[in-house]
Amino acid sequence: MIEDVGRPAYQQMAADLRAQIASGKLAVGSAVPSTAQLSKQYGVSVTVVRAAINQLRADGLVVGQPGKAVYVRATPEAMANERVQLQDLAGQVKELRASLNDVAEREESTSIDQLRAEVADLRRQLGSCHAQLMDLYSRMGQPYPHEDAERETAPKRRRAPTGTEIGT
Repeated sequence: MIEDVGRPAYQQMAADLRAQIASGKLAVGSAVPSTAQLSKQYGVSVTVVRAAINQLRADGLVVGQPGKAVYVRATPEAMANERVQLQDLAGQVKELRASLNDVAEREESTSIDQLRAEVADLRRQLGSCHAQLMDLYSRMGQPYPHEDAERETAPKRRRAPTGTEIGT
């Protein structure tokens, strides 16, 4: 029977069923009494029984099989251990994600900065080589051959109606 102790009847019933599961009176794998049986046993409405079973289901203690019965899935202690393990695992995942983001950001910024520096260095080297090559051709009295090739391969420009040049 449910006693009037200031708590809703479904919570009192759920607490009693939880205690029965913890003590082994309702063993893991066994069926929970039917809604009609629980209603009669506790002297409550079917709505109260369903609310109590829903609370146990939300706690992970029972699982329903439509058309059959509601079965005890786990003890409160086992579920508490599962929750602790899940919380630990969730914390580890969170830490790993944070570490991965830190590494990715560091790697991306290092890589981008490193690539920019390498590209700038290559441009300086190319400019220096280009200048030296042009100087050599000039000292030999020869025209720099790439100037003609650059003019031939450069895209032709045409005037856009707005007066700006665009490539064709």
